[in-house]
Amino acid sequence: MGCPPSKPKVTEPQSNTESRVQHVLQINGTDATEDVDRRSLEKVVRYRAKFDQRVTAKYDIQALIGRGSYSRVVRAQHRITKKPYAIKMVNRIHAKDMCEAELRVLQSVRHKYVIRLHEVFESSTQLYMVVDLATGGELFERVVSNGSFGEPDAIYVLRMVLEGLQYLHGRGIAHRDLKPENLLFYHPGEKSKILITDFGLSAFRKTGNEFMHTICGTPEYIAPEVIARQPYTCLVDMWAVGVVTYILLSATMPFDDDNRARLYKMILRAKYTFDDEVLLIRSDNLYLYQALSQKCRVGRPNQIIYIYIYVVPLSIDNFLFDYIGL
Repeated sequence: MGCPPSKPKVTEPQSNTESRVQHVLQINGTDATEDVDRRSLEKVVRYRAKFDQRVTAKYDIQALIGRGSYSRVVRAQHRITKKPYAIKMVNRIHAKDMCEAELRVLQSVRHKYVIRLHEVFESSTQLYMVVDLATGGELFERVVSNGSFGEPDAIYVLRMVLEGLQYLHGRGIAHRDLKPENLLFYHPGEKSKILITDFGLSAFRKTGNEFMHTICGTPEYIAPEVIARQPYTCLVDMWAVGVVTYILLSATMPFDDDNRARLYKMILRAKYTFDDEVLLIRSDNLYLYQALSQKCRVGRPNQIIYIYIYVVPLSIDNFLFDYIGL
């Protein structure tokens, strides 16, 4: 008697994701049993599947590079030009106001120190914004990795931030969430330009002096009049610049407390310490302006006294003077 015929081997049908991953692995000549590569590729494939087909038809989604509560940012490459971009995908249902605010700002601005919007895709649930790809990382990351900045380096960064704000404020745009995490270096080099990003909390006003009332922002960077629930203007961004300046020169926060109530009291009282020796400036064409207290900004009862430490280029002296009353 011969051996009974062997039963055909039954294999479970592969999911679409698994088959696409296996195909990619085979093309790359990689052993399909390598779990690390498989998991990594599966993650990329699954993430691509979440994007609108109009987006993936034009851009190759390559990697997840950032995430927020209702948003994701990926690195992508234009399929024809091969030029790299970042694509921010925002949930329009859960972050409707933030979507509209950011899109409105980015569609109306064009400045070398503001992130540039190149293309928009919209669906009923998602907004896709194709913007500049900034590969140099956050300003915050450089402070963490390198420590405090020397004065020339701090001046280099702050000049760009202030010029960008001058442009935005001149168009009645308040950022309202300015912080090192929202300031990106365009490339990893030491002399990279800065890009102001993340306009989800921004507001448009007909004039830079028109009052706003919404309480928003990141606690450590919020201006006193916002905490005090007073009407405020675009100048709240300048308070945030002061906080960023402090961080650059000292690698520490001027106002820092895990207890939110105590933190806000510190900000309202402008309670902080700083080593004056750090404020020595050695430059022929840049000035360091320091206005410690006694400079009020809003001509209303119960005015808030502000503490400023600014590094400003000569080209925008008048811009600074308008703000701090020198």
